[in-house]
Amino acid sequence: MSKPASEALAKVFSSINKQTKKGENFLDVCFGLPERGVGHRLTKKVWPSRSSYWTVTKVKFSENSGGRTTSLRGNAYGVLTWNGVTEMKERRVIDLLEKNWTTFPYTIPKKTEKPINNEEESTETTEQSSEQQQ
Repeated sequence: MSKPASEALAKVFSSINKQTKKGENFLDVCFGLPERGVGHRLTKKVWPSRSSYWTVTKVKFSENSGGRTTSLRGNAYGVLTWNGVTEMKERRVIDLLEKNWTTFPYTIPKKTEKPINNEEESTETTEQSSEQQQ
């Protein structure tokens, strides 16, 4: 690959990486789900302490506008449940393009958790099983 082409690719992937670090919009999340999100519950990451979410009933994707390739565009409709109270009417989902949507229920990752070291665990379980056999 030529140097200008590789530099152009690096620039594109850098831009995509920056966009995905911000989070996914409502349509990005729906696109990655079975049935394109229909029937699933989605919530904003700032809503996790409440029983608030959208139950998706319809999603319409459109072509990306302005040459953007990092976020999907379109419209989505659903039934809103806010603080445990469900509306009985389908509405258009608001704030579709905000970058803080996720599936419901959302649990906040704890920063104090340490990753599990599989080598230590496997050594401990091997030692325990050999002691039990004796």
